Formats: sequence, C-alpha cells, structure tokens
Amino acid sequence: MPEGPSILHLKHQLQPFKGKVVKHAGGYGDMPTEWLNGKKLLDIKTWGKHLLLIFNNGTVRVHLGLFGDVLINERKKVNRSFFLEFATGEINGYVVKAAKLDKPLNEIYDWRTDILSPQFKKAWIKTLLKKQAAKTIDDVLMDQNIFTGVGNKIRNEALYRAAIHPLSIVGKIPPVKITRLINEVVNYARIFYQQLEKDGVNDFFEIYQQNYAADGSEVTMKVLPKTKRKIFFSEHRQQLYV
Repeated sequence: MPEGPSILHLKHQLQPFKGKVVKHAGGYGDMPTEWLNGKKLLDIKTWGKHLLLIFNNGTVRVHLGLFGDVLINERKKVNRSFFLEFATGEINGYVVKAAKLDKPLNEIYDWRTDILSPQFKKAWIKTLLKKQAAKTIDDVLMDQNIFTGVGNKIRNEALYRAAIHPLSIVGKIPPVKITRLINEVVNYARIFYQQLEKDGVNDFFEIYQQNYAADGSEVTMKVLPKTKRKIFFSEHRQQLYV
C-alpha cells in the first residue's frame, strides 16, 4: 500500500496537469465522471494516503488501497478504474477508488494529523494518543486519524529509531519516548519522500525487511494476527513497555 510520502511524490509528478481542462473523464469505478468533463483542474492536494484533485464543482478523492496504481501518460492492458484525459496527456488509475467530495476540504480533513503537512501538530497528536492509552503502539501508528500517512514502512522504521517495541502499550510509554517517536515518524517520512523525489524508489531501511538491524542486532519478524501485516523489530534495541 502506498504511504503518505508516495502520494505526495505522485502529487509532484501531476503538477503539469494543474490548470489544464479535462477533455474526457471515465473509468469503471462507482463514481459518475460526467461532471468532470470540460472542467479545469484547479489544484492538487494530499491528505495522508488520499490524493485530492480539486475542481470548481467538487473534489475527486483518489485512494490507491492495497493494489492501486496511477500512471501518467501510460496505460496498462487492463481497464482503467478512473482516468482523466487532457488535450496533452492523461492520468490513469488502476484498481483505485475515486469518490466525489462536495464539502470544503477543511470540513472533511484535519491537517494537524498529516505527518507531511506544514500544519502537522505534535501537541495535537499527543492529545489524541491519550485516548488510546490501552492500545498497542503498532496499532495506533496505523490509525489514519492520528498518524495520517503512516504505513508499514514508516511504522517499523520509526519504532526502531525511537527504540520502542511495537507491542508496547501506549499509556505505558514514557512521555519523552512518545515525543521521540513522533519526531522519528516525521523524520523518516521526509527521508522516504526525499528519496522518492531523488531516485524514484524508497529502499533506505534500518530494520524493515532486514535480517539484521542498523545496529547489528538480529531482526525479529512477526505477522500481526488482526491485520496480517508483518512487523520487524529488534529485541536488543527496542524496549517493551507494558
């Protein structure tokens, strides 16, 4: 699944379409697309894993889910779930979910939780975490209403760098360690994004999918029973708070 930095990178790639008029919109998805024909793409924003295409009569929210993909000026041999064609160039979505948002974005989204937004507020995240005191930090990090844009890569890397075991109980983690974790989430998200912008790939990992962590300790991998997602951690470095 794409994470926040991947969607922000996609936004950057789509900038040439900003200000251009849609000649034809379509796709096999549930959202009607006639309202987009002849409309100018006014702006492109992101909120975590949501790509937001803004028009004067509404906004298209595009979510890539687990297997979605967006190609620019390229097509696959399968049908497109959502697409926008312009006089020069096209945006093609495959296995994506597109929906029309009629309300102002500020009424829908809380930008204080978006880990790559200039409006991200660490103090607000700490307030939200107090309501999740009984949960494990590995689950809470994937809550998009608290850590908007975090996926499995950022989760694993931030926990390792903050030296916190993924199965730690949120309410048992010392405040200073919570502060460090929030900082590491943002720091690694920026590394993730900068590497995509520079190299087009993200493969700078200290623990994710590694056999040995950056400090030389052996990596433990477990599959979480509820989500079936893999977590990677160092029993040597990461302290368990329970």
